Amino acid sequence: MVIAVRVPEKVKKDIEELGFKVSTFIKEAIREELKRRKSEEAMKWIKMNRVPGKEIGFDSVKIIRQMRETM
Repeated sequence: MVIAVRVPEKVKKDIEELGFKVSTFIKEAIREELKRRKSEEAMKWIKMNRVPGKEIGFDSVKIIRQMRETM
């Protein structure tokens, strides 16, 4: 897939001065941002499904039941 991105000339020059190809730099930045956002979503899910006062941190029975109901 091809995605076109416009960046200011100064940003392009800065990336190149660091020794990176702009396309490679942008691809890596996108991957890292996606990874960060997926991580944030996973943490939100964990916090929402956590059961206070239990060592395991979430109610596995509830989660398994929910999974079975949605299948």
